Amino acid sequence: VIERQPFRASRDVWSGSSVTISSAAFAGAAALPAVLLDELPLAAHRIDDTTLIAPVPDTPGPHYLRVVAKNVDTASIIVYLRGFVGHVEGPFLSGRVESGRDPRHVFGNGPTSLRRWNIATNKAIDYPDSLHAVTCTRGVGPSPTAGDLVLLTGGCTAGTWMVWRPEPLTATETTSVALTDFVAVLRSDRWIVLNGGLFSLVVCESATVCTSEAIAGLVGTDVVRSRRGDRAALLARPTSPGAGPTNGMPVVDVAGGAVAYRVPALSTVQGAAFTPDGDTLFLAGDSAGAPALTAVFAADGARLATRTLGLSPCAVAVDGAQRWLYVAGLTTAAAGTTSVLQVLDRATLNVVTTLQVTGADGYADKLCRIVQNPVESRVYVVTTWAGEHNPAVHAQLYSFETPR
Repeated sequence: VIERQPFRASRDVWSGSSVTISSAAFAGAAALPAVLLDELPLAAHRIDDTTLIAPVPDTPGPHYLRVVAKNVDTASIIVYLRGFVGHVEGPFLSGRVESGRDPRHVFGNGPTSLRRWNIATNKAIDYPDSLHAVTCTRGVGPSPTAGDLVLLTGGCTAGTWMVWRPEPLTATETTSVALTDFVAVLRSDRWIVLNGGLFSLVVCESATVCTSEAIAGLVGTDVVRSRRGDRAALLARPTSPGAGPTNGMPVVDVAGGAVAYRVPALSTVQGAAFTPDGDTLFLAGDSAGAPALTAVFAADGARLATRTLGLSPCAVAVDGAQRWLYVAGLTTAAAGTTSVLQVLDRATLNVVTTLQVTGADGYADKLCRIVQNPVESRVYVVTTWAGEHNPAVHAQLYSFETPR
């Protein structure tokens, strides 16, 4: 009597990626063991004498996995495939949004005032309408401190952009800029203005002496700042097809108050993210007419890697706890577009999986942001109205569950 050997498998993986299976009984076996997921065969192949790897479909949820081979235990095990969970319509919210200190909170322009949206409960609360003049901005600005907000306080014509700590509500800094799409405060004497879609970099030498320099040739959508505060990437496209900067997309040196370098690999940037330590910058956009993702050293822009993307990107995010890099966007297949969240290994830029949004309207041409909640092992794609303030447009929330 030969005792059947157990097999081990990775039981919690990305949907659409691969599962690794190992057993001592595989050693020396002439035939390749059959791997079944819910009794359907997977295209397994050997890694070594005792290990197989098998691709799994993009079907989130629990599944039964078993191996059919000589001397291997025939009992099934449960494998959890993590991926797209669902879509809900959020509250009325438009313009650029900013995450709060609590990963469940997103702030943006409500119908009449600043609105906080709890994406876990899908509930919203409104702040006093004197705090943020939503009718004359395209959203909330980013601040030097994660979780703080830059708001136009005091009305459209007489107001100024101020840094606010929303919980508890406290004003911390003030700029001298009004009447713009939004303001990104880099530090107390440095900020970037987006006015009518055009970027300007403001540098103050004193409380009364400030200079403003336009960054020409670009129509901007957002500013992404390094967590350590030394660099800021601009998300923008050329002012017209074939126009714009010929030497690449700009990245700002915050301390120097000027453009540090340009990234020539891309002619537009639709998404950007820094690693938590601020050493690497990932940019997604257009390269020679095709979607592409590039990684550079944040300090000097030296290119680390570039890969083509099978989707038109709208947002990029780095997982703060694991090795994942997320890119949200629309596929470019001729048969029709599909909204997806692509997961890559950020060390190699290899695609781990591409998760499809099913049974819901897609991201379309709205503003797109990736929000992470590591406590609940969730990553969200939030979309909001991208044009002038619109008090009657709902935000949309797409939820994905990550491996635990």
